[in-house]
Amino acid sequence: MSNLATLARDWLEAKRDEKKANLRRLDIEAQLAQALEIKSEGASTTHIEGYKITATQPVTRKVDVVAWEKVKGKLEPSMWPIKWKMEADATGCKYLANNEPELWSLVAEAFEAKPGKIGFKIEEDV
Repeated sequence: MSNLATLARDWLEAKRDEKKANLRRLDIEAQLAQALEIKSEGASTTHIEGYKITATQPVTRKVDVVAWEKVKGKLEPSMWPIKWKMEADATGCKYLANNEPELWSLVAEAFEAKPGKIGFKIEEDV
């Protein structure tokens, strides 16, 4: 067996072990959630027999843009529970860099691009 095939086999084995461990952890977390008093939002900490258990209950909030447009006039803008997030548009950056380099050069210094973690998918070839 080649070194690459050995790495592929070991990777698959590690992924299986990881999945099994993840399922076990999720089962334990479900039991902990049943056993502890969990706040409806935020962190709760319990100290028991040498362990400190902190459970955090996040709450995700989204805004319905159409509904917001209808009701936003009921509040002063300073009281709007809205924040705008500026982020780079990867498609737009790539388009400018590849198709309009002169325009891209005018704004490129305001953007940072760095490679992320390489992802792999390995399957047994049957």
